[in-house]
Amino acid sequence: MDSPLLLLVDDEMGVRESLKMVFCKDFRLMEADSMDTAMPQIHDAKPSIVLLDILMPKTDGIEVLRRIKEIHPRCEVIMLTGLISQQLASEAMSLGAFDFVSKPFDVADLRQKVSQALKKFEQQSSQNQ
Repeated sequence: MDSPLLLLVDDEMGVRESLKMVFCKDFRLMEADSMDTAMPQIHDAKPSIVLLDILMPKTDGIEVLRRIKEIHPRCEVIMLTGLISQQLASEAMSLGAFDFVSKPFDVADLRQKVSQALKKFEQQSSQNQ
């Protein structure tokens, strides 16, 4: 069986590289530096989980989250952010974000949240078969 697919969406190459080092053994990885490069991958590959930066040039992560959920509703999205407001958190959660992780991220905490998101994705997928 194939490893689950994880899409890393962040405009900072260093963040994507760090995330790849953390998850390369457990996931098939794809990466994108913007909404423009992320959306075709979400549409075509249907990742299990997306790690999504909130603050990106041109389009913010909330808009990307909204579009991900339109294309692939079962995908679990974990938002990555340097700072989070209560309003932003509420909006993201109402749009279906699984959770938030603050940058710089704690590797153990991030791994745990990704593991929980994967379990939820797998449960939803098995219920819909």
